[in-house]
Amino acid sequence: MMKKAIAIVCCLLWTAAFAQNIPADSLDTYRKEAHRMLIAGDTAGAVDFYKQLALSGDALSGYLLYELYSEGKGVPKDEHEAAKWQELAQHNLAAKAKRAQAKAAKEEEVRKYGEKGPTLEDLFHESGALIERGAKEKLASFIVIGAGGAAGGTLLGVDLATRDADSGLGIAIAGSAIMYACGVAAVVLNILGNVHIKQGGELMRRIQIKGNGISVSF
Repeated sequence: MMKKAIAIVCCLLWTAAFAQNIPADSLDTYRKEAHRMLIAGDTAGAVDFYKQLALSGDALSGYLLYELYSEGKGVPKDEHEAAKWQELAQHNLAAKAKRAQAKAAKEEEVRKYGEKGPTLEDLFHESGALIERGAKEKLASFIVIGAGGAAGGTLLGVDLATRDADSGLGIAIAGSAIMYACGVAAVVLNILGNVHIKQGGELMRRIQIKGNGISVSF
């Protein structure tokens, strides 16, 4: 476990030192050349290109190196080397996903507020709306639990008073199903309520930070 942790740290430090080794506009050219070499049987040349690509943030190249080293395809089989490139590939993939998420969030913000970003008033109204929505969803979860319990309990009570065993069983099953469905719905509503209240709270913190004159990137 300790060796793996050390390998991950070394791999990330290595990435930080050599990141963006290849210019962004040249990445596709390197990928094509590496692929050509691999098909032609020049595994050593392809591996060199894939390493440069992986160190420049290309996740796929890291996974290809992992496969080559873990299975010994054209290179000596080396589980330690394979694990190193796999960790780097996972790191690059997570970083790419984070960048894509940030870009999407920025584009949505520009769509809603324009290039200048949200004003304090915008953030205040949005945070209030989120908190209100979350509170309503949490309240709805309690209402659903109550309604489901009442309906299910009533049917189960009817079941106990029913003389016909077959119809009584059917009523019992219906009551249990209603309570179960309402319970699931209540859990979902409660989770949504917590999420929206948390989002509203985060916006409120942004208002406080921005209102205090501290520079914030939206």
